Amino acid sequence: RDPAGDDLPVLLRDLVDGGRAHRTGPDSGGRTRPLGLPATVAALPPGEAETAVLDWVRDQVAVVLGHSSGADIDINQAFTPLGFDSLTSVELCNRLASQTGLRLPSTLVFSHPTPRELGEHLLGLLRPAPGPDPADDEKIREVLRTVPIDRLRDAGLLE
Repeated sequence: RDPAGDDLPVLLRDLVDGGRAHRTGPDSGGRTRPLGLPATVAALPPGEAETAVLDWVRDQVAVVLGHSSGADIDINQAFTPLGFDSLTSVELCNRLASQTGLRLPSTLVFSHPTPRELGEHLLGLLRPAPGPDPADDEKIREVLRTVPIDRLRDAGLLE
């Protein structure tokens, strides 16, 4: 591995990744290198991001189970029938955490029992829904300033 610990030597990349193409971006030295899942998800439109995360989860499940590709994994099948036990669950959790930078509980596959549910959960962590717009709060305050206090009392909003 490189000194940063997050890139495989060129010779091993095709073996580990099954020859898949990577999205790339510049690293701190100006070289082009594969983008990690969080950066890839952030750069994609929502529908493509979901597909990318689900494909990635299938690939990770396949690696843990010793399958040659993620295509062998049914994303709607529960982990237990796929062959997961407590040790493989921890192994998958560790793989996902190390590659996403997220802190994930070791019970992850029991809380999200299919690869699809797990992928949707990870997508939510990597790309959370936008919070309320502060400008909306200000618009509501401005409208409330125009409502007479007596109307608010009559509506029971001030009690």
